Amino acid sequence: MARTVVRRLLVEHGLGGLAELGALTASELLGNAYMFTPGRDVSLAVRWRFGVLRLTVFDEHQEHAVEAGVACRAYRREALAVLESVVGECGGIVGLAAAERPLAGSRLWAVLPREAAERYAVL
Repeated sequence: MARTVVRRLLVEHGLGGLAELGALTASELLGNAYMFTPGRDVSLAVRWRFGVLRLTVFDEHQEHAVEAGVACRAYRREALAVLESVVGECGGIVGLAAAERPLAGSRLWAVLPREAAERYAVL
């Protein structure tokens, strides 16, 4: 459902070139959030500003003690490795961090410049 919504949203706003990469990215970020916070709420924000598409997912991932938190974040980043590689090849970035207060949980994001669509088409 997320892929369909993001694809349609981008096409309807004149960003059809980013539709496939945007849909893939949104579904991978959401998939990571669901995998690490099963049964909890997640949200997706889609924003186009200054020629860059930003996809942000917030989840309710629990806080860990310092050592466990470092290990958990590394495991989550590993689960995003393929997406990070694809997005990086296209000139974008993928990130993961703790959500800033007053929110709890994690924030996953990707930043895709308009040119990323052209690079993705040749991958």
